[in-house]
Amino acid sequence: MKRIKNSLRGKILYSFLLSIIFISLSFLFVLGASIKLQNVADKRFEDEKFLNNILSYLNEIQEPLEDYLSIFSSASLKKLLDATESLEGYIPNSRPILSNKRELMKREIFFLIDSYLIKVDEIIKDKRGRKVYDYSRGFEELSVLYNYINKKIQDVSLQGFQSQLAEYNSFLELFRNVQLYSLILILTIVFISFITLIRNVSIISDPMYKLSSMASEISDGNFNIPDIHLDSVSEINRVAGAFNNMKNGINNYIEKLKEQKGIEQDILAERVRNLKMEQLLKRMELYTMQAQMNPHFLFNTINTGVQLAIVEEAERTADYMENLAELFRYNIRERRFFVPLRHEFQGLNSYINILRIRFPNSLKIIIDTEDEIIDKYECPAMILQPLVENSVIHAFKTKDSLGTISISIKYDSPYLRITVSDNGIGIEQSVIDGLLIPHTHNYKLSSKVMGLENVIQRCYFFYPEQENIINIDSQLGSGTKIEININTEVEPCIAL
Repeated sequence: MKRIKNSLRGKILYSFLLSIIFISLSFLFVLGASIKLQNVADKRFEDEKFLNNILSYLNEIQEPLEDYLSIFSSASLKKLLDATESLEGYIPNSRPILSNKRELMKREIFFLIDSYLIKVDEIIKDKRGRKVYDYSRGFEELSVLYNYINKKIQDVSLQGFQSQLAEYNSFLELFRNVQLYSLILILTIVFISFITLIRNVSIISDPMYKLSSMASEISDGNFNIPDIHLDSVSEINRVAGAFNNMKNGINNYIEKLKEQKGIEQDILAERVRNLKMEQLLKRMELYTMQAQMNPHFLFNTINTGVQLAIVEEAERTADYMENLAELFRYNIRERRFFVPLRHEFQGLNSYINILRIRFPNSLKIIIDTEDEIIDKYECPAMILQPLVENSVIHAFKTKDSLGTISISIKYDSPYLRITVSDNGIGIEQSVIDGLLIPHTHNYKLSSKVMGLENVIQRCYFFYPEQENIINIDSQLGSGTKIEININTEVEPCIAL
């Protein structure tokens, strides 16, 4: 029962019942006062009606009696007897003596009417006995009594009217009091209803205001505010409890998220450090790969220059050493990972000039490219010379016929295709498979394929997502074709 009373539905129900009780009391009071006023008016109306009915009965007797005495009509006699019987039944038999003057006057009228009715009976008997003198004299006395009774009735009516005037003033005073009391009762009910309404609204609105303030604090990110405790209806108390649980749950969840975010940030920072370290190691590896190429090439070129200087005169040696100097300058200068294709092509030309001096009759080199291509794009540094060098060293070492090396640079949107092919002895498939496996620099591999392997691994490093970055197509005894496909729309994986 207490739970129902403390609920919002119970508050509304009790307020409604209380208002109904107040309104019912007010209605009963007004109804009682109205009935009392109506009873007073009805009583006065009934008294006047009673006296008027007596006069009507007396008239109904007086006129037929006169007709009966004049013409001896049986119809008049019947009316006379009916009226006499009605009047006898209308006046009361009990006639107590009261202190009220008006009631005493009415009692006197009742006795006079008794005398009047006795006299009427005597006149009827005299008429039937044909005693003309007696009933004529009796009718005269009866008329005097009729007039007296009529006068008495008028006096009583006048007395009633006079007393009614005084009672009318009392009636008006009572009516005014009823109106005043009704107004006071209605105002009291309205005031009590208003106070009850304000109290119930406060019971509901004050907690809702506190809840809304708490919600505003939470929406601003302040979850450390204390829990809200309300003493309101049970529904709002349950809402406040659920709101506190929600606030604490969200706060705990945010704290866990912060802890998890801190852990994730630590893990991410560790990953970044690992990536930086890995990138640094790969950069060092690239520098190592590039540095490994120069001693190998330098040994071969210097050895050739020494041999040429012994067997030939100084002019050709000068030409040879000039191209060698240009090639050295390029190798020393280009320490970037990517260079303009034009620079790479110029370094290749210096190397080709050396090869033509070294192999004037046994080596043919064909170049197929366009200036607009080599001036527009970039490529990894030191990729053309190692490919050509690989063909010179390995492709023709057991071949006596003219060796041909073809160099092609084409653009096939969006790929820049660099191709070096020869008609040498070819490469075994097992060696090709080993070369095309992505890995870090492996010193266990034969130094005979060091330059080609270096180019392949650097291509894998710069373009790890491109599957067709490099292709090797070789047939034993027929030659080898190496093709590098650089997607010009894809950025290399490291910053240059």
